[in-house]
Amino acid sequence: MKHAIVRLTGLLIVLMLVLSGCNLIGVDELKQLDQDFAALKKQYAGVVASYEGGEITQEDAMLAFNSQYSYMSQMYSMYGISMPADAITDVEQDVVENAVQNVAIAQQIESRGLKLDDDKQAEVEAEAEEHYQEAYEAVSGNVTSKNEEVKAKQIEYNMYTMGYTKEALLKMELATANYELIEQAVRDEVTEVSEEDLTAAYDEQVKSDEETYADSPASFESAMSSDDDVVTWMPEGYRTVKHILVKPEDDVLTAVNDARSAVTSAETSLENLRSELDALNDDDAEDTEDAEDAEPTEAPRTAEEIQADIDEAEKNLEGLKADAEKAEADCLASVQDKLDEIYEKINDGEDFGALIEEYGEDPGMQNEPTKTRGYYVSSASTTWDQHFTDGAMALENVGDVSEKPVISSSGVHIIRYESDVTPGAVALEDIHDALYDQTLEEKKSEHFDSELDAWVEALKPVYTIENFKLQTSEN
Repeated sequence: MKHAIVRLTGLLIVLMLVLSGCNLIGVDELKQLDQDFAALKKQYAGVVASYEGGEITQEDAMLAFNSQYSYMSQMYSMYGISMPADAITDVEQDVVENAVQNVAIAQQIESRGLKLDDDKQAEVEAEAEEHYQEAYEAVSGNVTSKNEEVKAKQIEYNMYTMGYTKEALLKMELATANYELIEQAVRDEVTEVSEEDLTAAYDEQVKSDEETYADSPASFESAMSSDDDVVTWMPEGYRTVKHILVKPEDDVLTAVNDARSAVTSAETSLENLRSELDALNDDDAEDTEDAEDAEPTEAPRTAEEIQADIDEAEKNLEGLKADAEKAEADCLASVQDKLDEIYEKINDGEDFGALIEEYGEDPGMQNEPTKTRGYYVSSASTTWDQHFTDGAMALENVGDVSEKPVISSSGVHIIRYESDVTPGAVALEDIHDALYDQTLEEKKSEHFDSELDAWVEALKPVYTIENFKLQTSEN
């Protein structure tokens, strides 16, 4: 079963409510509204799940359904497609399962003698009332009847079509709060991890990390830049670096990036021309005895024509490289005073970390864990700008600092080679505490999930999702 707290997606569901609103035109609008209400209540009374001691009707799940449906349908609409029928069925299944889950949680809370404290209860009630009023005002603005009694009934009906009642809103908010209450209580039942379990978790993660990071430098570099991930295996060829980033004016840096892009584009075009010439030469060397039987095709470009294009492209590339070099020189010149000041302090032996604090403009060097660890870089890195990677890998010895600043798409870098990274499994003792905390959190989550499954199973639910009927027409 999918264990999820169904939360309100306020703006989305209000939008759905507004769009679903419509005005009745008729002699006896109140009578028609009463008839429509009765028909809808009958439809929503369909039992979509039963369990020992009770049942779940469509009405019980409508608010959650429309909250989740409105979010999902908007995601599909971003790609210009309507939400498919099987995806709608999945939402129906999900919200009905969650409704049964909420029953199981409510029973556990009662049997354990737990309850929300007065402040939390008041907060939940206030949030439910606020959401209801927001929806009411949105729908009210979309109903234009001049008869106040008709207008009030129309608003109520439009909201009810989406499951929007004060009772349903309060029930949903309480379900969320109760989930969090029981989750914390059950997770707290797990207080420690044995060394045996920790060793088993370590062995399992070493194998998993090796499989993941051996072929995915970006995944490894991302994990090493996160405080939430414990990494147990290091790929080959990595080093750590720190850097001082100096940002020039935007227009100066943009000029460098544009000039470099122009060079890259020209190099690609030149390579394509050379490949075209090579292919033509290969074709000329092949046996052409069956050429008379071939279908007539457009005459290929001659070697002379292609070579002329290559000559022109090479000349153009030289000019573009000169432009890029000038843009880079202008970029360095624009921040030269600050660079000179930093290099002078480095040469005087000032602490590089302190200089990062004083001059650095990269948030990654100001925040943990990269503030302490630095960035993990290899020649295979895909995370960093290639100019930064090349500059970092060009440093020969631990402790070396870039003699010449490196310009990347982010700015100007003075890079320090911090350490070599030993490849292979990280010793358990080196990550013991962090892995212990991670494993304890996983054990807590597994325990709660297992208990929740057992509570739901004890209810012996029977699902009849086929009774979930959506409206097929509007008033």
